[in-house]
Amino acid sequence: MAGPAAEQLASDLNAVKGGSAKASGGTVTLSGEIWLETDLTVPAGVTLDLMADGAALGLKDGAVLTVNGTVNAAGHGDHGGGWVDGGLRIDDGATAINGSGTIRLADKGRLLSVWGGNGRKLTLEGVTLVGLADNDQSLVSIGGGSMLVMKSGAITGNTHTDSNISSGGGVEIYEDGAFTMEGGEISGNTAKGSHGANGGGVQVWSGTFTMSGGTISGNAADGGGFSNAGGVNVGENATFTMSGGTVSDNRAEGGGGVAVTRNSTFTMSGGAISGNTAAGSGGGVRIFNGDNKGGGTFTMEGGAISGNTAKYGGGVSVSESTFTLKGGRIQGGEDSDGFTKNTVYGDDGGWWCMALDVYKGTAKWGTGGAYTQGPVSYDPGGDRDGGSNIVTLDDNGSGGVSGTLIAIPAK
Repeated sequence: MAGPAAEQLASDLNAVKGGSAKASGGTVTLSGEIWLETDLTVPAGVTLDLMADGAALGLKDGAVLTVNGTVNAAGHGDHGGGWVDGGLRIDDGATAINGSGTIRLADKGRLLSVWGGNGRKLTLEGVTLVGLADNDQSLVSIGGGSMLVMKSGAITGNTHTDSNISSGGGVEIYEDGAFTMEGGEISGNTAKGSHGANGGGVQVWSGTFTMSGGTISGNAADGGGFSNAGGVNVGENATFTMSGGTVSDNRAEGGGGVAVTRNSTFTMSGGAISGNTAAGSGGGVRIFNGDNKGGGTFTMEGGAISGNTAKYGGGVSVSESTFTLKGGRIQGGEDSDGFTKNTVYGDDGGWWCMALDVYKGTAKWGTGGAYTQGPVSYDPGGDRDGGSNIVTLDDNGSGGVSGTLIAIPAK
């Protein structure tokens, strides 16, 4: 439905009284399905409830939903009885949700499912999306050639719990989906699985994530068997491009900030990865061969990786993968620029306290510019035999071990 029904809903929201919706106090409860072809505003102090059976608000091409108050929405997903479409839906074409208010997931499922191609694109600006402390899905899902652009606002407060392996506490990108993050924050989300977890903040699987601004912070991957990427997991055949913004204060077993695996690529030309924690490898970034299905590739052209903590590779850990350093800095010691040390915790001590750990992998860097400071470990055999493979780089990137670190021309 469109036209008169949408106009009546707008009237109900402004007046908070009857019509095609039922009102109580400051809440308007939608009783049916409406597809917007024009703009709609939920005013400050007003709640739009989309939880009734058969209730749904859909956005068609060109429609803009402005939320200055609150929207309570049912979730998308399969909860044991087959697929259920949620209370808030996105049609083909370009749509937008903006405002200063909050959209809350009121039962289990995905709050937003942007899927299907056909020019399907959603832009988020200002609005805060809030999930559940015990959910069975990611809060936001993008796939099938669709796109989501986040300019500001927040995706927060969702824990994706699974009895097996959980992926994407906040955002899941899959099957050629694309997410562009220009601002805002993805924070306070968790992927929690009994036998593993990936991507507390964001899971990218055969899709694309582009970050030029904003913050991914305070997310976690908690898995009974393993966990990777408290911030962003770049999974199978996926791409992550970072030119700005910050990935900070996330935690996981491996890749506290970012994990890259299974023939996926991560290119960093700006921004910062800082203050993340890994109990195992890669406090800032972990690049590894996941389940022997291929390693990852990380090319660093700019930005900074600093102040992260791990057992192996406080800044970056490379295992059966490739890391190329063309610019930027992985800081292994405090200096006048104010970069903090990438450190290691625990009782293993000594030579594992390094900025870069290369374990049966390949690392390359340029011969000019101030790139890496602090210890670098190279262990081609994977036996952790220690001492002789430690090398400390100076500001010009010299001092490599023969056959270990491959020099490339500086930019």
